[in-house]
Amino acid sequence: MTEVSVIRSVTTVDQLEALYGERPPVTMLKAIPFLDDHCRTFLQRSPFAVLGAQGADGTQRSLVVGGEPGVMTAADRNTLRIESPCLPGLLGDGAPGGMVALVPGYGETLRVNGRLHRDGTAAVLRVDEAYLHCARSVTRSGLWNDVEARTAAAPGADLADPHVREFLARSRFLTITSTDAGGGTDVSPKGDEAGFLVPLGPRTLAFPDRPGNRRTDTLRNLLQHPEVSLLSLVAGDDRVLHVQGRATITDDPGLRTRLAAGLAEPELVVVVDVDDVDLRPDPALATSRLWNPDARGGHADLPKAGQIWTDHLALDNVN
Repeated sequence: MTEVSVIRSVTTVDQLEALYGERPPVTMLKAIPFLDDHCRTFLQRSPFAVLGAQGADGTQRSLVVGGEPGVMTAADRNTLRIESPCLPGLLGDGAPGGMVALVPGYGETLRVNGRLHRDGTAAVLRVDEAYLHCARSVTRSGLWNDVEARTAAAPGADLADPHVREFLARSRFLTITSTDAGGGTDVSPKGDEAGFLVPLGPRTLAFPDRPGNRRTDTLRNLLQHPEVSLLSLVAGDDRVLHVQGRATITDDPGLRTRLAAGLAEPELVVVVDVDDVDLRPDPALATSRLWNPDARGGHADLPKAGQIWTDHLALDNVN
């Protein structure tokens, strides 16, 4: 692999909005400042989440939370409790944090942002913002398609490692943890065709950005604070690929064409200057049984996207 230089970068909100437009007001109103009944129902069924946090030194971390459904619980409408013994020691008390949770076989995701605190063996997320939405990333990734279980060796010191390159070639799902200048952390899911995560060299990784709900949280965060943490999954594989580094946004035509991944050419590409690469089996992912087909059914009690939109808009962001 040969390193390539980014020819031009998107560095301002004006440049971003010239490509994607302004944030749709109705999309922003879908976010509520507490956990309502829809969020609680989702959490009762979810066995898996990615928790992102910013450290005191500004670096980002992405951690897998996995277990039986209900491993994350709403202690009250402003507090999310996450039971995982490995979490408290890794998190600074009061650190900005965000989470994206999944329910096997279900198209919507739950995203919660706020501040993290330690409570014994649990992490507590004080909720600033929560929203359920139909994530195009889940649809594009084919995350719940039938797959053959596979876990292979997992060394991986950089993107040139053959195990890392093979994993990237198969991956169709990614989360990216980022933080804005005000200390608000967000974990955003991304999904695409296999091979959408492209190593441009042993220490450079690129992936396309495709408009989803058009909140553009991640892109706006990167304009203020380039440090990111990526967590990549391959359906059916109990390994997780962690990547940390600093991200740049570009509309370079050559990279946009290269990263089309069989779909329409993206408007923007995110390029990560990589500091750390870690590919390893994750016990929390295995415990969640995320890839077990038997865990994907029986969603009649879960909210439909249209009902969520209607109910959350009716709340009008009033606490």
